Amino acid sequence: MAARKVRPAAEDTPEEAKAPLLDLEAVERRVHKLETIPDQKTIEKTLNVIATREPTSFHQATIYFGLRDDTPPRRKYGFLAISIGIVSLQSFVTTAFAFGTMHRTCSDSSECSRGLYCEEGKGSCAYCGEGGGHIEGDCEDQAHDVWKDRVDAMRAQDWTTLALASIVVAFAVFGEIRDAMLCDIALRDIAKRRKVPRLWRASFGALNHMRLFAFLSNIVSSIVGLVLNEGGNVKDICLNTVAVLFLVEIDNLAFNFGLGEVSRMEAEEHGRVSLGTRDLRSIDVIKALCIIMIPLTILVLVASSSFSQGTEFGGKAQTYAPVPMLLIAVVQSLEASRYTFKGACLGIFRALAGWYLFQWFNLLLNEAMPGYGHGSDPLTIGVGGTGGCLLFVGFLAAFEDLDFGGGSACPFRGTRDGR
Repeated sequence: MAARKVRPAAEDTPEEAKAPLLDLEAVERRVHKLETIPDQKTIEKTLNVIATREPTSFHQATIYFGLRDDTPPRRKYGFLAISIGIVSLQSFVTTAFAFGTMHRTCSDSSECSRGLYCEEGKGSCAYCGEGGGHIEGDCEDQAHDVWKDRVDAMRAQDWTTLALASIVVAFAVFGEIRDAMLCDIALRDIAKRRKVPRLWRASFGALNHMRLFAFLSNIVSSIVGLVLNEGGNVKDICLNTVAVLFLVEIDNLAFNFGLGEVSRMEAEEHGRVSLGTRDLRSIDVIKALCIIMIPLTILVLVASSSFSQGTEFGGKAQTYAPVPMLLIAVVQSLEASRYTFKGACLGIFRALAGWYLFQWFNLLLNEAMPGYGHGSDPLTIGVGGTGGCLLFVGFLAAFEDLDFGGGSACPFRGTRDGR
């Protein structure tokens, strides 16, 4: 048998190349390089795995099972109905919570906070000094005076705690927004392989819009209302923040504990969402916007209540609480369109539609909840709701060309891969 000539490795240093082939130290160095320095294929494979996220919410599981061909129709629409129910309950409870911080139900004025009295006939707390409702003995202080006193009484540790709590709220809100973006990306990826029914695109477009404006905007409003009406000390801020944030965990709890173990494991294994470079960049941009805007909005609304006249804070909270979500809607559209003029126009349209949804949803629940209504004409509410539906249909049609996951220019349909 002819002898083979073994040559030094190409990556060896000149000293290693001259070393004897049986030099154990040189062999050990070569093996160490092979073990610790991966090639380019290994690096790309690792990055691809890192950029693939397994489902963590019930809504992502709904997309996985609902768009599988072998899932029975009853189970498909059962998942969709549960997703709609979760978002509807989150929006309803959060809106009721936001109103409840100001107008809680009562049977006697002693059950209301300072600056509020129990309004007869409605069974809910009302602002002292609002609409001439000043009852001797029940209203020793006007509502705006109480808010000013509470804000003025906050010390450095209270403001620091509020800032920290606001950042925690921003993280939780971003987690919900990221989940909505991942749902859009999942729909986009599925649409590349087969047609996605229009019902599913419209349903998740409406759900994600509702999560952003009817649900998350009221989270911000609730935090501000709790500080002003329940107190701004360290203990109250911490406990009230925890009380609000459990609402954003409902879809995750439904996924982890509501699904059967086999279904949950199947969704985790096969329902992963693949993220491209543009997707990751869009998620990071929205994250930065949440971390900056949400704490800033909460702190400004609390501080400005000290300068409010009368009971105008309720209008302020309802006007300015959705501001971070409006900016997020615009930036999502800009990211999806690669910062084009069309993307800016559509982003502004989406933000206006969202603000309208927030106001109308709050008005609807305000009138529907006993004791909270202010006697608005049902016809006005009905016309407003019809206008909102038409506005949202127009929104869906206009945004048929954008992808809010941050990838391709197609929100529910994906024509480019967005990487």
